[in-house]
Amino acid sequence: MFSILLIFLLSSTQQYAHIYILHTNDIEGALSPSTAWWMNPYFPPPIGNAAAAATFIREKRVEADSLGYGFLLFDAGDMFVGSPVGEFSKGHAVAEYFNYCGYDVVAPGNHDYDQGVDVFRQFVDKVDATFLGSNIVDNETRSVVDYLEPYTIVERTGVRIGIFSLLTEYMSGMTTPERFENHDVLPEIETAGWYVDSLRAKDVDLIFAITGIGLRHDKRVATAVEGIDVIVGSHSATALEVPYEDSINHTIICQAYGHLSSVGFLDLWIDKETRRVAGYRGELVDLLSEQIDEDTMMLEMVEKWETITQKGFDEVIGYSEEELARAGFEETAIGNLITDAMREYFEVDVAIHNSGGIRANLPKGDITYRHCYNIDALSNTAVIMEMTGQNIIEALEIGVNGHHAIFQVSGLRFRYDSKKPIGSRILEVSLADGRPIKPEDRYSLVTNSFLAAGGGEYAIFKSGENIQDSFHYLRSIIAEYVKKHSPIKGRIEGRIVDVARK
Repeated sequence: MFSILLIFLLSSTQQYAHIYILHTNDIEGALSPSTAWWMNPYFPPPIGNAAAAATFIREKRVEADSLGYGFLLFDAGDMFVGSPVGEFSKGHAVAEYFNYCGYDVVAPGNHDYDQGVDVFRQFVDKVDATFLGSNIVDNETRSVVDYLEPYTIVERTGVRIGIFSLLTEYMSGMTTPERFENHDVLPEIETAGWYVDSLRAKDVDLIFAITGIGLRHDKRVATAVEGIDVIVGSHSATALEVPYEDSINHTIICQAYGHLSSVGFLDLWIDKETRRVAGYRGELVDLLSEQIDEDTMMLEMVEKWETITQKGFDEVIGYSEEELARAGFEETAIGNLITDAMREYFEVDVAIHNSGGIRANLPKGDITYRHCYNIDALSNTAVIMEMTGQNIIEALEIGVNGHHAIFQVSGLRFRYDSKKPIGSRILEVSLADGRPIKPEDRYSLVTNSFLAAGGGEYAIFKSGENIQDSFHYLRSIIAEYVKKHSPIKGRIEGRIVDVARK
């Protein structure tokens, strides 16, 4: 039995080459140790983040080298905006992490332009990896922008691999023209098809795509474009515990959890004669501190950047004359501030935000960005849509059904009776100027990404039309509002009235 197994393993080794691919996505600057609150909200296990990732990556690189396997390390975008360490270092902290771990190829996501083209260009200059931007073109020349590469070809274990990238073709709706100045994004499927043909003409054996378009669009590309062997994705942060294989073209799609809580691992088996993918195995590795030792040098680097970035994090941006406190079942001054900030920023008719999404009070006295950050600790983004008056009324009914904290609103006033049967509690709804809301009319509305996702009882928000995620964090919108309107005065205006309590 043993000799038969040994012969099989030897013949397998002679027939196949292996390439280890490690991949991350949607890091958003989350280098600092954190906790896996989604595993256990009461006793969340610690996550090592960058320090654990550095250890795991090093161990897999050593393992691949000892076995004679190829090794590649990718990141698929949304790299540094989204945390104090990433944002306030303008990506420099993440650049050091990339360089320390030895990333090979990376490609930007939409959030990598949230601080503007110039900041992202500086970030690119700090990273040793190859940066791709296959469908990111100059508005005038229509060529790939000069600080990114259109594609790259690498060779591992004698296998030539062509790699291109895709940024979401909906970029114009996810950032401002100023932040993406003189840039444009070419269509995803058309670009993918063009690069597959071009790379095949360059005699590559395999073709990989690093994408920032979201899993749904990754699947669309995989089905529509023949010839892509592997897609490493980001943008939706849809964790694939095992890779997804397209049933038509057999493209392998991988994506990990965001915020550097896991690293994706893919072992490709390559037939040495045909140079084609003969098999694979893949998984996501959670960076649990109890299972993976933290790299001490990486930990020191993170602590250094925490110290540096906390200085800016605590700069005073405004003043509040009183504490604005949270509450679950009544109109609150902090709820009014948040929804007013959202409605003013996007110049829409109505803003709705769930009270449960307000994670901290706004304190009395000096206000810092940290305070705004803590209020929006769930990293919600603002989503714009159009809804009928009837849809808005139905949404408010859900907000007062007692199953969860109520919705905070701006641009609206409504009265309800919490003692009436669920589904018929709303008594009247009017706009801020007193005009009754008309069920048949359409209104522009902004809400947060949690509600817009339509999970659970919140499916009504999916009934909106022209739904567009702005990808602007609520914390930044709140901070801008505080700067503009300081000193802040708490206001209760009778926007929400429960007649059963009168």
